[in-house]
Amino acid sequence: MKKFRLSTWLGSGSTSDAAEGDEPKQNRRSFSPFSARSSAKVKDEISTEASASKDAYTMPESPVLSPSRLTELAKKIALETEKLEKYMQDNSLPMPTLDPSGPGDFPKLPEDIQKSRMEIIYATRELEALAHGPREDVRWKTWSLVPIDGTITLAELQSKTSLDPVNVARILRHVMTNRIFREPSPGVIAHTAASRLLAEDQSLQDWVGYNLEDNFPASAHVLQALNAYPEATSLTRTGFNFAFDTVDKEPMFVTFGKDPARAKRFGGAMLSLTGGEGYEVKHLVDSYDFGEIDSKGGTLVDIGGSHGFVCVDLAKKWRNMKFVVQDLPKTVDSAPNPISDDSQVSERIELVAHDFFKEQTVKDADVYFFRWIIHNYSTPYAVSILKNLVPALKPGAKVVIKDHCLREPGQETPWDERIIRSMDMVMLAVLNAQERNEDEYRELFKAADERYVFKGVMRPRGCRMSIIEAVWDPEGLGTAAGPNDSVPAEIKEE
Repeated sequence: MKKFRLSTWLGSGSTSDAAEGDEPKQNRRSFSPFSARSSAKVKDEISTEASASKDAYTMPESPVLSPSRLTELAKKIALETEKLEKYMQDNSLPMPTLDPSGPGDFPKLPEDIQKSRMEIIYATRELEALAHGPREDVRWKTWSLVPIDGTITLAELQSKTSLDPVNVARILRHVMTNRIFREPSPGVIAHTAASRLLAEDQSLQDWVGYNLEDNFPASAHVLQALNAYPEATSLTRTGFNFAFDTVDKEPMFVTFGKDPARAKRFGGAMLSLTGGEGYEVKHLVDSYDFGEIDSKGGTLVDIGGSHGFVCVDLAKKWRNMKFVVQDLPKTVDSAPNPISDDSQVSERIELVAHDFFKEQTVKDADVYFFRWIIHNYSTPYAVSILKNLVPALKPGAKVVIKDHCLREPGQETPWDERIIRSMDMVMLAVLNAQERNEDEYRELFKAADERYVFKGVMRPRGCRMSIIEAVWDPEGLGTAAGPNDSVPAEIKEE
């Protein structure tokens, strides 16, 4: 079949234009991607009978919390944990553990101690939600019909939708348990911080829509795809293809290309993702030393670089380098002109149409750069991309990849590992692609051409993405394989 690339032609709409222009606006997201979270909340408004019960767990009604709420929750967790632990010790009960040899179920507790246990659970969930902030705690899609600073009755809300009124109420009261919307009085709906963000942030709306309507159905069909095609390398035999009846017909991006609204939503979703915390372009700008290349007015080619926002940021720091941004014709044609209001920047950046599944057309550049590209492809496709560079490479040319690099299990912080490995599963579901570890990147370059010398992987502090580098050494002149020395030691992650 014809080979396809991950299209960044989706940037033709106004959302992408605004995001990929002169200002580094793609850095404004703090929403953490592909991570499901459930945060239950029990309303204060309970019946008199329930109020008398010892099972009436106390949670605040108002979403507007005082600055001391973090401390209040921490103290509550400590107090209730002390009660629970003392009871278990006094009664020689096994303490909870995540060790596989530990008990599978929590021991049966008396009513008052069970209440302490539930207070711990609900307080830790609220504390987690506060620590994340509302942008990271959103996972639903009902927002635009509720006034930003006012309220709307359930009856009014139902009249504006095609849903049955009973089901509208059921759905809303479910999402309220995740702190999305609130019911300040019976039958009256108002925003919380999370639902207000959805109403006001188009990229976040796109992110939620993409996950609910594209990614989740694809994920549900991954096992079906793997059972049918266990090699999992084809772009047209994925969970996405099984979900949308396009097996052996077309990749996901061709499907999106036939539906402009869906394509635009995906572009907005990727804006929300790639500007999220730990993914900002500043980590590359601040960490990678292009000083030697800049001093001689060298050239960097940003392959699959969309509208060139990465090169704009780099050009502001490195004032002598030249930049070539390559992407498909549709993306290049929709790029802002000029690409930057700073003429000293824009005059050094050229946008050129190019398909990276064809031979590289820019010869003898100093750096060939890929950001969010290689992880979109299974090994046969990724090797092909690197092979297509070979005719253009001069001795000493660098190939720099900015992508996730998987560490050994348990070496990440638990939160970062969950995000990165969730991304790995998403790539499997929609493209039969993958995140890779250092050895797998090394093997990619080796499979593409033995004359690539793998230099290693470095990850700037505070960044979830790594800098992977190889150097072209056609004559075997002794380019030493070793740590990447283009990242200063003081900003490398410890």
